[in-house]
Amino acid sequence: MDLTNTQDVKCGTTPCPTCPWRKSSKVGGGDIPGFNIKKMRRLRNTVGRGDAFRPVMACHYSTEDEETPCVGYVAVEGYSNISVRVLTSRGVVDQRAIDEACAGIEMWESFEAMLAAYEAALAGKAKAT
Repeated sequence: MDLTNTQDVKCGTTPCPTCPWRKSSKVGGGDIPGFNIKKMRRLRNTVGRGDAFRPVMACHYSTEDEETPCVGYVAVEGYSNISVRVLTSRGVVDQRAIDEACAGIEMWESFEAMLAAYEAALAGKAKAT
């Protein structure tokens, strides 16, 4: 997600019903339009150890012209991304509202845990065919 033009961008406070960060979402991407595991793997650059400026994972309902931050990502991994903090300071992200809204939602504890679950589901689907 590009941080240079965020004046008209507003992040929601609750993850989409099909957000891959929700454990209730269909693991393997079956309920995400155009899901691609290779694209998911490339999102590793949005997470990491310690504080750093990283790309911000966009919501899967975003368009390339109008990207919005993924609320699930912000809730789980956003704390260590200085870029998310910049968006918070600009009023694009309301971290407190997101944390409150996500408190009762069962989410994957990390990007790596989410990715592993999606890869396992896809591997199981491939074996069944």
